[in-house]
Amino acid sequence: MDDWLYVVVSVAVAAFVGGVTNHFAIKMLFHPRNPVYIGKYHVPFTPGLIPKRREDIAESLGNVVAEYLVTTEGLQELMLRPAFKNQAEQYLLSALHRLAANPNTLKEAALSVWEPEQWEALKGRLAEAGGALAERGGRYLWDRLGLDGRKLSEIVPGWTEDNRERWSAAAADAVLRAVEEELLSAEGQRMLSKMAANMVDRAGGFLGTMAAIFVDEDKLVRKLTPTLVQALRGEEAGRRVALAIRGRMEQLGEKTAAELLEMLAGQDAEGWLADQIQNLPFEKWLASAEQVKVASLVAPWLSRAEAALPSVTERLISWVVKGIPAAMRAIQLPKLVQEQVQKFPVERLEEVILSVSGKEFRAITWLGVLLGGIIGLFQSLLMLWMG
Repeated sequence: MDDWLYVVVSVAVAAFVGGVTNHFAIKMLFHPRNPVYIGKYHVPFTPGLIPKRREDIAESLGNVVAEYLVTTEGLQELMLRPAFKNQAEQYLLSALHRLAANPNTLKEAALSVWEPEQWEALKGRLAEAGGALAERGGRYLWDRLGLDGRKLSEIVPGWTEDNRERWSAAAADAVLRAVEEELLSAEGQRMLSKMAANMVDRAGGFLGTMAAIFVDEDKLVRKLTPTLVQALRGEEAGRRVALAIRGRMEQLGEKTAAELLEMLAGQDAEGWLADQIQNLPFEKWLASAEQVKVASLVAPWLSRAEAALPSVTERLISWVVKGIPAAMRAIQLPKLVQEQVQKFPVERLEEVILSVSGKEFRAITWLGVLLGGIIGLFQSLLMLWMG
């Protein structure tokens, strides 16, 4: 055989062997996927490296992801970047504008998320929760304000002598004006006429008979009305009514809120309050709220919401950032990644790895060809030199 042909054949054979060796070495990472037996003899290197060490790989990958890729510090740093804040703000702004332009009612919007039966059940739970929350809130306020033992004078702001005098004067003026309006109304005139007739009927003897003959109740009322109105507008009437109201205020100021409620309601104050809260028509309010359009709720506040959006976004991000450590501990990221990798079919895992490193694996194969060719060249030259 000619020397040059010997060199070419040696290079070709060595290159082929190097390429095939690297190719099968790469394939043996994934194949065979199950152990191979010849009789009772277990064939070495079966299954392939990745199927055989799948659990170890999953555990290592979980630790790598949790310790180096998806870390608490990395997520916090990502969320604190200005670019992330801008993206979050833009997302919230677009969501806000979509709500402001939403023509649906609250019920229609809810039915786009839940089934009708689910929505009705949810409304029932909301009504129950609203009643329970209102009852707890009422009891909390009652206990927090100490209404059982605090006097009205301690609860009402500005309960001073000057203020009580001013309040009683205003109340007296309002009462006298209401009485005046009632007297001047048609119903008030009929009431005065009836009172005059009853007075005449009750007058006995000769005077009563003469009054019944000569007294006209309507004329009597027309003459008395201006006098009554003038009396109501006088300073003496205002002073006396104000004095009476102020005296009553003095008495009420010494009573506790519980005593006042018991006096007005005729039952235990806390029981009355609980009854009033339980009777709140939450179902009716929810039914009315269903017909409200989403846009009508959002549009009037859109400009204010837009102005407050940057601070709201920053606050939301700070809350999320503070909650990341607890969330990472709760989800147990290494275990989660390990479980997900273990669930991966080996075929899918091979596709993922080859999609990332396919070019590198092919380069390794051709590197084997190149190294094999170089080795074959040196070997053939050495053999020719040695004769």
